[in-house]
Amino acid sequence: MARAWSQQRLPFHGLHLDSAAAGRCPAEAMLAAADHAALEAQIGGYVAEAQAGSMIEAGRSALAGLLGMPSLGLAFVESASAGVATVLRAWPLQAGDTVAVTASEWGPNLAAFADYGLRIVELATHACGELDLDQLERLLAARPPAFVHLIQVASHRSLIQPVSQAAALCHAAGVPLWVDAAQALGHVDTDTGADVVYATGRKWIAGPRGVGMLAIAERWWSQLRITTPALDWGTFPMDQPVQQLESREANIAARVGLCVAVSQHLDAGPPRIWQRLAEVGRMTREALVGIHGWELVDPVDAPGAIISLRPTGGQDVATTRGRLLGEHQILTSCAMPARAPRDMTGPLLRISPHVDCTHDALHRLRYALQ
Repeated sequence: MARAWSQQRLPFHGLHLDSAAAGRCPAEAMLAAADHAALEAQIGGYVAEAQAGSMIEAGRSALAGLLGMPSLGLAFVESASAGVATVLRAWPLQAGDTVAVTASEWGPNLAAFADYGLRIVELATHACGELDLDQLERLLAARPPAFVHLIQVASHRSLIQPVSQAAALCHAAGVPLWVDAAQALGHVDTDTGADVVYATGRKWIAGPRGVGMLAIAERWWSQLRITTPALDWGTFPMDQPVQQLESREANIAARVGLCVAVSQHLDAGPPRIWQRLAEVGRMTREALVGIHGWELVDPVDAPGAIISLRPTGGQDVATTRGRLLGEHQILTSCAMPARAPRDMTGPLLRISPHVDCTHDALHRLRYALQ
């Protein structure tokens, strides 16, 4: 599978270990996006969009399936951040309402909640950072928040939350569960029973930048606050309230590219990809144990394919990231504390390889770090 996956992609002469930032878009997806952009130049953006309608609806249905949502419950937006901003506007919330989060919550989400006047309560977790389900159940019974919000896969280290179990507890208590699946879609199983899920297409699914999605379970549609545009520019019927939230002035070429990338993801077999990414994560952590001046943030057997190193010798992580790219053509990320301000105390070097990662590539990374 690794060979077939890599052959689908455009040539890259360095070592791409940064899928958690932006994956390597398949050549077919990039070409589809370029072809659509060329068609827009020929016949106009709105006519070209209409011609791509069946492809986009097929992609919508496929993404909804991956998220465990009905197709009518998925709206295309620009990013995961746009998704949370959109649902905050549409959800019946009031200033002072409580949102329960874990310490690994994404920093910009915390800022968005604060901007809406929400009160943030931190959920109890185990030492590894995983949600304590027993404590969640007690909180839901004693002081139910307006909603629970979970980052399914943390962006800064190897941490995957038990979202399916949390969803069951939230449903029993009548409390909606919102899930940020930006790092989860294409990485792990995202069909969890959550009430709201939002994600971006540029990471593990490896679609083009600038397109994401927001999905809402049908039981909440009647409560959404929908503002109908003053002009009718082909809006969705009012019995499709989630799609009324869809951004109208959009990069349709990127949506076309994402739909192709999703199709290829499904063809490759999502469970096989999830399993392979778990293997790659462990393989990477094993390869990076014991490097002088660096320590793994999480145990070798931690889940997922996001791996972080903490400097122990006073190294500047941003400088190291730049040196790896400039001198060795190895692409990684510098994760700053603002990414997860309740969990991070300093910058981390983040490595996030995809399914085609090899032992040779990891030896190259280890050598460059040493």
